[in-house]
Amino acid sequence: METKYKEKIGLGEKIAYMLGGMGGVPLFAIISSFLVYFYTNVIGLNPGIVGGIILISKIFDGISDLILGNIIDKTRTKYGVCRPWVLRIAFFGAIGILALFTVPPVGTTGQLIYVFLSYNISQTIIYTIMQLAVISLPTYMTRDTVQRTGLFVWGSIGQSIMTIIISSVTLTLVTAFGGDQKAWIAAACIYSVLSAVFLFITGIVCKERVNPDEIVGEETKVSFITILKSILQNKYWFEILGIVIVGAGAYVASLQMHTYYAQYILGDVNIASSMNMAYTMPLLICGFLLLPLSQKFGKRNIMLTGVGIQLLGCILIVLVPSSMPVILTATVMKSIGQSCAATMYQPMLADAIEYGHWKTGIRSQAALMGANGAGQKVGQGLVTALLGGIMSIAGFQGTAAVQSAKAIGSVSGLFLFIPLIFTVIEFAIALVYDLDKKYGMVMQDLEARKEKE
Repeated sequence: METKYKEKIGLGEKIAYMLGGMGGVPLFAIISSFLVYFYTNVIGLNPGIVGGIILISKIFDGISDLILGNIIDKTRTKYGVCRPWVLRIAFFGAIGILALFTVPPVGTTGQLIYVFLSYNISQTIIYTIMQLAVISLPTYMTRDTVQRTGLFVWGSIGQSIMTIIISSVTLTLVTAFGGDQKAWIAAACIYSVLSAVFLFITGIVCKERVNPDEIVGEETKVSFITILKSILQNKYWFEILGIVIVGAGAYVASLQMHTYYAQYILGDVNIASSMNMAYTMPLLICGFLLLPLSQKFGKRNIMLTGVGIQLLGCILIVLVPSSMPVILTATVMKSIGQSCAATMYQPMLADAIEYGHWKTGIRSQAALMGANGAGQKVGQGLVTALLGGIMSIAGFQGTAAVQSAKAIGSVSGLFLFIPLIFTVIEFAIALVYDLDKKYGMVMQDLEARKEKE
């Protein structure tokens, strides 16, 4: 059904939002792809302890999503709700990236304390604000689902571009800079500057057209507890949350294990760059195709098809785990599924916000985005702790010249089977999602209610 919300977003704003996607990626991509490897193989920390620190931190991180999402929602300035936060966090995001790699030589205990503190400052506070402000921004730019989905796709394209850059050139940069901790810090400096510049452009150029007070009036003053209760009544939010948790699990397990698998199973750590490229390049290509496809076939159907392709890739890599052509082909298939899920879940979540408003009368964009992000981060923490714990139990030592057969077996098993398990669950959840069919009715009813006020 047609609705009256037809705000047009110009190309300049779309590109600016794409840059916001690029600016928000370094903190996430570096952690997903290289941070655990840096802690274990460069600094020499125990993978099990590192995994435990990240798990505990992700719980704090998840709580901060709920709190900071509510704070962002209540922001009212002449620049809007999200834009001020995007501008504020640009500089601090650069600091957060650098803090992760400046682990001082103060002994193992001191280094673990520093890892805990720097990780939580960069993730629990800085990245949480950055992520919530950027991904919530389209919901304040327009209520037109086509325009909004387009913005999310542009953002996803930006994320893909920066993910490709980070995953494919980081090891090369680090090697060129000397391969030690200083080399990692130098690479982090480059990403810090890029992140800050891109986010600043997003905050300056993008405009907020949706006035939340005009939509829900006094309902914006509802308590945090009331908002949480409204979230619990939103079944589509729970379905998307499940997709995000297991999708992030498959993504993190794949990228974190690429470097280990390349070094210890395939015999050359630099092969990880090719694997990362195969996993990230399709994200960009798919991004340009998904907007017209989603308008024709629906967001849920695009996600379901992509995750199905991802599942076939996971099975293929299990069947033929040592052939580089097969590994790269299967990795591309996994990437297609990741691209479809990662690109579609944000507009699906935006639709769930409208559904929640329709069902409960309460509208809270950043809080709902934050609550979803909380689940995502806890899921990432669980996966990281699982990977590190199993490797630690198997006797893996990052700085050892030779690993035991048991340790190498743990690397192989984690790389092959963890993404497969999570992808099966992701496919099952996407299968039952059906909000696409009801969205037009939901928006029409919301319009009718507003006209009666």
